[in-house]
Amino acid sequence: MNAVRLEHKDDPTYWELLDAIQRKHPAYDLEIRNGEYVVVPPHDFVSAHLVMLIGSRIQAWIEERKLGYVFDSNGGILFADGDLMAPDVTYVSRVRMPKVPRSFARVVPELVFEIRSSKQSERACRAKLDLLLSQRIDIVVYVDPGKRIVEIHRAGAAPLNVTPGERIEFPDILPGFGFAVDELWPE
Repeated sequence: MNAVRLEHKDDPTYWELLDAIQRKHPAYDLEIRNGEYVVVPPHDFVSAHLVMLIGSRIQAWIEERKLGYVFDSNGGILFADGDLMAPDVTYVSRVRMPKVPRSFARVVPELVFEIRSSKQSERACRAKLDLLLSQRIDIVVYVDPGKRIVEIHRAGAAPLNVTPGERIEFPDILPGFGFAVDELWPE
């Protein structure tokens, strides 16, 4: 996350813990989920590559149309209930966030991706996915490069599995945007 510190330091304990963790393990970050502090390991190279690939595709699409903003996990989202999470890729429209803050964003994104790293358990990734959905995010996409799984989740609906040969698309959020799921998997 390593985001700019909140102007009023909403949670000084968060900053103390983060400083202590990063003194010994600089690549690790800290999130607040359901009011509990959770240490977040860095990505492996495959997952980091997917973050950049997905983020850059969305960025190229939205920049030309001035639709919104895309962020990686260095930008945290501070939710109304006090949870602080940093999805791997986040899209927020200009409607929901007209200006990018110099702190954690207090916004509910339209679209986020959680990309499972080899350093994360599937259970932990799916638990975060459920928490993100409970925050009223429109779409949460789960990507597991080890199993080559892509699932599109919406609150109250069954997940949509994107299978080989299909496209990843979000017509209600980014009409016209999409790419083949097969483009995600490194050779």
